[in-house]
Amino acid sequence: QLAAGLRAPENASEEKEVQSIVDLTVKAMVNAAKADGRIDEDEMQKVVGELQEDGLSEAERQYLLAEVRKPLSTAEIVRAVPNRQVAAQVYAASLLAIEVDTPAEKAYLRQLASDLKLDDRVVGQIHSTLGLA
Repeated sequence: QLAAGLRAPENASEEKEVQSIVDLTVKAMVNAAKADGRIDEDEMQKVVGELQEDGLSEAERQYLLAEVRKPLSTAEIVRAVPNRQVAAQVYAASLLAIEVDTPAEKAYLRQLASDLKLDDRVVGQIHSTLGLA
């Protein structure tokens, strides 16, 4: 329930857990944007826009720029996913971060779903829920 945002964190440990999932989600979005070898302006706006809605601080902006400069790191992201719920969240955030219009992006999402052990039914539900069938 905590990871899904169904309730607020009740202590410092839970707050740390939530922040860890937020960081992982941002990393996944940036990583997805790199899938075709470049991050275009529209993709960057999708990632930054999500963060700016929450009030992007200078430290957060620097963190984001550092993530953009890193090489593609899907294995690192997948290793950090603690459960299936977060796996679905990471996949959904990745899907929302990009315009899936290149073979590289399509292949990236297929591989990400496989690495996250999300079956076709779950992936289909995510696409349908996001209106990206």
